[in-house]
Amino acid sequence: MNPVYKRCVILAAAVSLISSSCTKTEYVVNPNAPTQESVLKNASRVQINQLGVGVQSVVRNGLFSFYTWSGSIGRETVYFAQTESRYYRELQGEIPLDPAGIMYDWYNSYNQTRRRAELLLRSATETNSITDGEKKAVEGFAKTIQAYAMLNCLNMMGEVGVRTSFSDLNVPGDLLKPGCFNSYSQSLDYVKKLADDGLAALDVAGSTDFPFTMVAGWTGFATPADFKKFNRAVAARVAMYREDWLGMETALSGSFLSLNGNLKTGPYMQFSTTANDAVNPMWRSAENNSTPMLVQVNFVDEAETGDKRVFGASVPANGEAKVRMRTTPSAPPDYPLMTHEVQMYATNVSPISIIRNEELVLMYAEAKLQQDDLAAAVSTLDIIRQAYGLQVLAIARPAVIGNKVLLIDELLNQRRYSLFMEGHRWFDMRRYDKLDELPLDKPEHHVYTNFVKPQQEVDWDATNPCQ
Repeated sequence: MNPVYKRCVILAAAVSLISSSCTKTEYVVNPNAPTQESVLKNASRVQINQLGVGVQSVVRNGLFSFYTWSGSIGRETVYFAQTESRYYRELQGEIPLDPAGIMYDWYNSYNQTRRRAELLLRSATETNSITDGEKKAVEGFAKTIQAYAMLNCLNMMGEVGVRTSFSDLNVPGDLLKPGCFNSYSQSLDYVKKLADDGLAALDVAGSTDFPFTMVAGWTGFATPADFKKFNRAVAARVAMYREDWLGMETALSGSFLSLNGNLKTGPYMQFSTTANDAVNPMWRSAENNSTPMLVQVNFVDEAETGDKRVFGASVPANGEAKVRMRTTPSAPPDYPLMTHEVQMYATNVSPISIIRNEELVLMYAEAKLQQDDLAAAVSTLDIIRQAYGLQVLAIARPAVIGNKVLLIDELLNQRRYSLFMEGHRWFDMRRYDKLDELPLDKPEHHVYTNFVKPQQEVDWDATNPCQ
């Protein structure tokens, strides 16, 4: 898998738009590597394979900043980088977010992933080297990846929204006309359409295989028929943010949701130490003192006694706990001392889940809860509770039974601990209008509702009004 990543990501980068996001770009001129034009018309089957594997590789880009910045604002962690105080001062709301600063790698990466997937799609459309069925398979894959990447980007941007169109890659010289930013609601509609169009294309592809290698992290999802289950998982996420509860339940029915299955099932991003590949960016050695991910104090204090996600052996020690007690507590100046650090991955090549059954189970509980099927919601939440050593709600918290408001709190609590540092807590508290319940470590801190528009985008629109 990793040697394939290594070979193919080079072509993806060479023919991709490698400046930031959807703004000013240039063609890559390199006589030793393919140009963009060389694949947009009559790409060879080998080139389609390289582009497809390259897109799988770049899905990993932006992951560290997406998880860590959203986790910091959502009060899951404090990223105490010793040489750069902005990583905690800005993200904890002590000083304003700098639109021209260091916090936008996720933005650039997710927009680049969208463009690379679009390049793959248009290259597949304009070639005779693959069959019509394979072209539909590529379309379904590309649009699903775009939906996944842009939902992540959109949730960070919140009400600022995202650009929902960009320039025509097929017209030489016409690469500098990104579309306008749209509202959060309009942008969600755009992402939903990407996912739904992806499903329609995968349906047409039928039993046709993808015309590119699906790397090992996609085991179980490596054909268009199986990839539809991932597509519907992404669609369920979109429906959740749209508060379309019936739509979410419908999407889940087509996903890989299994109420009695392994909670860890799902596609994964993989890593290696092979040259030109990437290692797991979220891994941290124990007792790290240069760039520790410290656990915000309330996370441990507010956990239920016996919760295996918090107490006991950490994941690197073959346990279930996502955090580990430090020998020496640490904290930035004037913060309360933090006794625990994030320890979610055993090694620097451990895979990272893209989306797994545990999240789907929690989404199913939410769909049932929001449609007033409280009994089904309780039984589903109990699946998660019992998996981590907690008693069922009827015994542990009988007051929540039949109480929708308290069950929403229970749902958010289970999502807090099951999906810790996976890009959910900040957005969960925002969509339930509970940001004011997130803790502040210093009186001058506050919780942001969204990132501001990057300065590069502001500057671009000032000179080149969007169309």
